[in-house]
Amino acid sequence: MNELKDALDSKLKNITFSQQMKDRVLEECRQGKSAGQKSKQSFKRALVPITLFLIFCISIGAAITGLKSNESVVKSTGEIVLLEPDMVYSQYDVTGDGKEDTFKVEILENNNETLDGTMQILLNNKIVFEQKRELRPAWEVKLIKLENGEAFFDIDSTINDDDNRIHQLYICENDALKSVYDFQKYYSEYTSDYSVDIVKVSGNTIETEVYTQFHVTGIMQYDMNFNYKDGNFERTSNEFIPKYKEMSRENKWTVKKKINVYNSVSSKKVAYTLKEGNIVKLNKVIYKNEEVYFQIEDNKGKTGYIIATKIYTDKHYFEEAEYLRKAEQSLNEDIIKEIEKKKEMIQ
Repeated sequence: MNELKDALDSKLKNITFSQQMKDRVLEECRQGKSAGQKSKQSFKRALVPITLFLIFCISIGAAITGLKSNESVVKSTGEIVLLEPDMVYSQYDVTGDGKEDTFKVEILENNNETLDGTMQILLNNKIVFEQKRELRPAWEVKLIKLENGEAFFDIDSTINDDDNRIHQLYICENDALKSVYDFQKYYSEYTSDYSVDIVKVSGNTIETEVYTQFHVTGIMQYDMNFNYKDGNFERTSNEFIPKYKEMSRENKWTVKKKINVYNSVSSKKVAYTLKEGNIVKLNKVIYKNEEVYFQIEDNKGKTGYIIATKIYTDKHYFEEAEYLRKAEQSLNEDIIKEIEKKKEMIQ
């Protein structure tokens, strides 16, 4: 209330209304006289206080709106902009010089026979980034603005309907884009599919949703945040809680083969072994030293850790593990072979 009062006082300091004037306007409204019943002179006299009263009301609205607007500016601490191909953007500073830059994303189809393409980013009429990929490539490019004013290009590309993903954050330096974070590095090796989607920017932190298919568990979803400090993006945590509700399943895993369980992450000593038919919970996904672990809990409430594998096997770890894209991958391998044959014919 004090903030609203101060804002109103500031907005209305140059407009003074007497109580007599306010009462007069209200009385005119109560009488309900029509314009036709008044003389032109009385109408003009009545118009003055009414006009001033309207200004008073408008000023109150402006003060309240201004107060709300200022609050929204304070709370708006970041921005995510999906960059449409061939659309020119000119309202953002992406070079850090305090001036608005002009840039756009271009996607070019190079060869219909080999199904390859090229994505370019033009900044102030210069090509600052170029990526060429084969086998039906697709790109999604976003502009990420942090509270500190830093701007980044979030470039996510795949081939053959979401295969062989390359996903990195770039910053503009010396008329070129420099990679500052690789989302696929290390951890995509433990999966048949690994996707990180930036969904929110808060201050200097980006919030992401991770969708993956670990070789051990199959489909898994969880949230992961990154904080930008001293020129680097770092995870705010190395432990992540699976989002079972979003996966439309319960936290129940039936063991299909022997699995060694360790007392702690990175431990080399086996605490005990899970046997086929055991039922456990997977409570956490853990990243440490470029490796992936899962925290498990048995039916007695005892916790331990199992190590993720970089190798997919047909004999799954758990009965509930779901793998949606193995058939697609086999099909893509056939497509790759066909493209290679076309290349040889062209050469």
